[in-house]
Amino acid sequence: YESIVRKRVEKYFFDTPPTGQTVDKSTFIEGGKINLAKSLGCFTIILNKEGNILLAKRKDYPLWDLPGGKLEKDEQLEFCAVRETKEETGYIISIKRKIGEYYQPQYDDTQYIFLGEIKGGSPIEDGPETEKVEWFNPKRLPILMIPNRRKQINNFLRHKNIVIKDSITVSPFKVSVFKVFLRIFGKMV
Repeated sequence: YESIVRKRVEKYFFDTPPTGQTVDKSTFIEGGKINLAKSLGCFTIILNKEGNILLAKRKDYPLWDLPGGKLEKDEQLEFCAVRETKEETGYIISIKRKIGEYYQPQYDDTQYIFLGEIKGGSPIEDGPETEKVEWFNPKRLPILMIPNRRKQINNFLRHKNIVIKDSITVSPFKVSVFKVFLRIFGKMV
């Protein structure tokens, strides 16, 4: 019985919420708490007039990433993307629309990808979380990027008018290589 209830809750939980709805990281069933998602994150693809993509070089790992981060309790998805972009890049943005939803079953992690537009602010250099921000030609993205970002960016570029919903599986070999890389070049998770 519990597995049937869990599957039904997961089905409703992972459906795309309407704009403005908050997403809680857990759901209560008959007084018991079932943790459906250990991690929810919101990330933003921002293009300039030349079609280049804004990336932030992280301080915790020496890797490039889309601006974004973890959803706070009772926070709206779009607000999380705006807040994280401001914190990591210095830019004030507006969200045009959601462009992707990616689930990593190995880590019980869901990442929402938005298309954003700069409305103000100025780039941060050497901030608390960000070493620097830089614009990249989408055909010449840096080699050292957070895993799966290249796929998310390429999906957006190929399917600009579609919201992509996809599962991301990472092979044990890739996880091992990434952990070795982090031990050598950055802080371990």
